[in-house]
Amino acid sequence: MELQIQILVENTTPLPGLIGEYGFSALVSADDKKILFDTGSADAVLKNSKALGIDLSTLDALVISHGHFDHTGAVLTVAAINPGLPVYGHPAMFTPHYVERMPGNLISIGAGFSEAELRLKGADFLAINTFTEIMPDIFFCGEVPRINDFEDAGAGFRTEVGGQVVEDHIADDSALAIRLAEGLVIISGCAHAGLINTLNYCMEQTNCHKILAFIGGTHMAMASETRIEKTLAALRAMDINSIAVAHCTGFMPAAIMKQALGTKLVKAETGMIFQY
Repeated sequence: MELQIQILVENTTPLPGLIGEYGFSALVSADDKKILFDTGSADAVLKNSKALGIDLSTLDALVISHGHFDHTGAVLTVAAINPGLPVYGHPAMFTPHYVERMPGNLISIGAGFSEAELRLKGADFLAINTFTEIMPDIFFCGEVPRINDFEDAGAGFRTEVGGQVVEDHIADDSALAIRLAEGLVIISGCAHAGLINTLNYCMEQTNCHKILAFIGGTHMAMASETRIEKTLAALRAMDINSIAVAHCTGFMPAAIMKQALGTKLVKAETGMIFQY
């Protein structure tokens, strides 16, 4: 398989003519198949695609990492220009998602649309909560088990269960794993399930224990020193060829990881292309 991953939306960009936007989106080209992974928070994916000469009306699938606004902002628009488009996501992606910055002050950070609204745009929504092969050697993770004792979904996230506001573990957080002859390439939106939990789950489910690359958000912006140290220890043990962190990783964690991992780690930005 010839694989290319191009970042269409990330918080920043080093290239004139493109725009940065809070969120994440990447175009996955696997042989003759085109998969859009996430859509950013607004319309940058549309503007950047146009600037790059990419036609988003010829997609084979759309994959949603989780139901937060910064990953779903252009989902309805993309669905509307791709009649019958398969859209893969966890069944809980439409549940209420909030962040509580101050006690009692809930800010909605959900997708902002329902499954019914998505289907009205012509999309074929496929709810998946288990590790599933959606195309040959391309897997949607479904719900990622939270195994280790040092990763969490992030502080302040809330949802509603039975009319009660409770902590949101963001069960819908997922990832995309692509199996090549040389190993796995894994793409994440935010990795609320934990970067290490996600990587281990992909290796376990594919029975492939070599990771060529990880690309995406890691939600470590507020991570403790202990979490960063344990994450680095796990990454060293995995011996990943390259790690491209984005979006919600945070400057300080990214800087610490860069110092520890050297040339293996880069900051993913809008416009970047990775080829395997």
